[in-house]
Amino acid sequence: MTDTPDGTPKRQIDTSRASSARLYDLYVGGKDHYGVDKDAGTRLTEVFGAPGAIQRIGTGARLFHDRAVRYAARELGMDQYLDVGVGVPKKPNTHEIAQSVHPASRVVYVDNDPIVLRHAEALLQSGPEGATDYAEADLREPDEVLAIARRTLDLDRPVALLLCSVLQFVPEDEEARAAVTSYLSALAPGSCVIFSHVTDDFAPEAWRETERVYAEQGIPANVRPRAAIESLVADLDLVPPGLVEVHTWHPDGTDTSSDHTHLYGAVGRKRT
Repeated sequence: MTDTPDGTPKRQIDTSRASSARLYDLYVGGKDHYGVDKDAGTRLTEVFGAPGAIQRIGTGARLFHDRAVRYAARELGMDQYLDVGVGVPKKPNTHEIAQSVHPASRVVYVDNDPIVLRHAEALLQSGPEGATDYAEADLREPDEVLAIARRTLDLDRPVALLLCSVLQFVPEDEEARAAVTSYLSALAPGSCVIFSHVTDDFAPEAWRETERVYAEQGIPANVRPRAAIESLVADLDLVPPGLVEVHTWHPDGTDTSSDHTHLYGAVGRKRT
């Protein structure tokens, strides 16, 4: 076992159960997953019936991320990013999009899956003018995450906080809202949140079965209806068009889905 720079042992990758990060990698056509993840993915494909449904959800989430980061950089002037629950790196990564607009952009990535750390060390490398850092931490521990973020980010200046397709893994509504509130309270005026969340509005029975499949792998999840998701972003001023299905948020021709993507997404500014 190899230790981290501070001397603590690195957590080992558990290949006996699926992980949310590796399942997402599977959904978007990546290669960083194992047989146990494929088995769970096959069950979920059967749950949704239509071939490609799970892949469409993953792709929709990824394309929204790319458009929203680009919007934050170009339209909101963001050059600092805190990407919480980043998952297995997938090009273009947040820093690559941000630094294509503002080369000096600084990005901190956060995830609690050791496989993400393995890939982050190799793939999340900044351009020469900016900076990147990676924290193996849990989004439900904002104080720890923010302490690490301060090594790279100036929290007295605006920061774009990314909470993309991650809060469904905080099952308790109050805990999810408290986490969002904690992050927002630490961010400077002018900061923004890039947010997406899976919804059960369009296929509730399929999502209940999906939650069961995830629970069998030790992954608690809560796929929420729109009203519950709206409560998570209630303290933000959402930029138009507000909270919408992700494939309809500032479309640029990259997402041609004509069916539900089962995710709501939004970009919101912190209220002053």
